[in-house]
Amino acid sequence: MTGYFALDPRPLQPEDSQATRVLLMGALGITPYIDRALEVLELAERGNDPEHRALVIARDGTVAALALFGTIAGTARGARVHMAVLAPGVDLEDVGMRLMDAVAGATRGSGADFLLAEMPDDPALGTTLALLRQHGFRDEARVPDFFRDGVALTFLRRAL
Repeated sequence: MTGYFALDPRPLQPEDSQATRVLLMGALGITPYIDRALEVLELAERGNDPEHRALVIARDGTVAALALFGTIAGTARGARVHMAVLAPGVDLEDVGMRLMDAVAGATRGSGADFLLAEMPDDPALGTTLALLRQHGFRDEARVPDFFRDGVALTFLRRAL
């Protein structure tokens, strides 16, 4: 499903509140990761916080893609992706590329020269990990059994 969502990513707006939550719940479900994603979304909704920003691709009240990102406190040129999700059936290559390129552009515009994603290497986040890896993120480091037995913390990095 690309054509219907052939729109440029835009900053989160108040009217996106319900739809972004529906997308996050659909993508992350009842996993240990949903609470933090909702917390970052809430911080991004408040606005004016360089550590917690959001971009969406949406049409007619439906949010097809969401990226939560921001600067990394205490770094001079670092930014992070907190979470990136796509609705089921949305094209990972096209919509995902536009979303991740917009995140890269926004963080580069804020002075960052790299993006970092710290993600659980969990099948529940398989689409998110695929999205990141397909759009320039490379595995940088790994902490085995960080979240629980068999679920590592994976650090992915993209140079800007």
